[in-house]
Amino acid sequence: MSAIPLQSPLRSVRQLASENPGLLFVLLYFAFQVVFLTIISNGAGVDDAEQLAYVGALQWGYGGSQPPLYTWINSVAGDVFGIRMSTVFLVKFGMLASLFVSVYGGARLLGMRKAVAAAGMVGVFLLPQIAWESQRTLTHSVGATTGCAWAFLAFAWHMKSRSSLSAALLGLGIAAGLLGKFNAGFFLVGLILAGLSVPAYRAVLLSSKSILTLAAFFAAVTPTGLWALSHMDNLLARSHKFQINEGGQFIVSRLHGEWKLFLNGVLFSGVALVFFAVAWWRSRAQQITPKAGLTDGETFLGRVLLFALAAVFVGVLVSGAAEVKDRWLQPVLFLSPLYLAMLLGRYIASDVPLKRFAIVGALCGLAVIPILAVNILYAYEGGAPSIGQLDYGKLYAATRADGHYVTVVSDGPQLPGNLRLYDQSLSPIHWEMPNAAARIRFPALFVWFGEAPNPVVQGLMQGAGVTNPPTDIKHITLGYKYYPDQTKAVSYVVIPAR
Repeated sequence: MSAIPLQSPLRSVRQLASENPGLLFVLLYFAFQVVFLTIISNGAGVDDAEQLAYVGALQWGYGGSQPPLYTWINSVAGDVFGIRMSTVFLVKFGMLASLFVSVYGGARLLGMRKAVAAAGMVGVFLLPQIAWESQRTLTHSVGATTGCAWAFLAFAWHMKSRSSLSAALLGLGIAAGLLGKFNAGFFLVGLILAGLSVPAYRAVLLSSKSILTLAAFFAAVTPTGLWALSHMDNLLARSHKFQINEGGQFIVSRLHGEWKLFLNGVLFSGVALVFFAVAWWRSRAQQITPKAGLTDGETFLGRVLLFALAAVFVGVLVSGAAEVKDRWLQPVLFLSPLYLAMLLGRYIASDVPLKRFAIVGALCGLAVIPILAVNILYAYEGGAPSIGQLDYGKLYAATRADGHYVTVVSDGPQLPGNLRLYDQSLSPIHWEMPNAAARIRFPALFVWFGEAPNPVVQGLMQGAGVTNPPTDIKHITLGYKYYPDQTKAVSYVVIPAR
């Protein structure tokens, strides 16, 4: 029996590069970002600090109106790789890489050509909210969009496989989107409605195997749903940002919300639309009228976007939300570059426009690398340098010199999360955590920005049984790593075991 030749890793990479250059680019891109940003970063920003504060605590829900998927993944990664910035970046960019790959895989499973799938995948870099904001600061929005991409991939696989396994995975994929962030529900509604609107897919969705889809979905979301019902204050903690019925204006608030949906929808996909229009115009001499109609996959793709946007429209109309931010549309419109690529591939005879669309997307992604590095190191936010550049090491050394503590308590996650980078055994507590005061264990460090008393921190002290406000509060001035002339005041007190 002849031996089966094994491909060398280098040969495997060469094969991947020749057959799927877009996939190789995406994987290398995000791997580089993990290493590069770990090297240049000093500490965590607000969103990442919140994740550091929760790492290691696997719960059915957390504070701040956010579902738990992203935090679950961070917690597991923290247990495996340790609580450090490299882990934070590994989770974020690993999820973003899986988002891009899921777009490609879903497109291929729906029957689209490799050139269309690759252009649609790399074209996601033409969406600034994903290419820029998701890399710069966002967390739960990354989880929501990635979860929706998993659901898209699972749907496409189920339509092709039609097996019990694929049916169950579709339920888990839909659950992942909803557990990523609640606004993913609009895309998931669009996904199901679009599937039901295509006869071939409707037959699959209405088959007996869909019982497994429903079972997997409810098994995944029910514990968190029950947790949310019992913690409504935490669930609705940030509902004010929707500006529902702002100023008591029933009609005006809805009109304003629909206008923001239209405006931010156009802005969200604006860069992709511009380069699509350029490619379409430059290739007008090669435009064709296809002999065959749209395939089921192509029809489904267009209807997903249409029904998802319609779901948002109805949601704004019913709720009276006057604010629809562009980042909230991430899980709704992340497939728009794939749809544009599908149009180029269908109505233009040559693949040149698709290649140009992909190349521009790749160039936009590459441009983000140096710009993001400069932003992390030198950008100002609210009139001050980035909060992640504070000298948290100095704060940790000063507080440890004042005494032993096992818990770090503050009015926000910024300080507890970053102090945990220096001692993974610390238990961070901040006011958005459910039952925050009951979680405090002494000895405890109470710390906050500014020199004036902090009423939120004082409330947490009282809730933990500290009836007499401490008088030995200390103050420290922290500098910024790349702006040593800029400083920020921090107050703290260590309260011993009781």
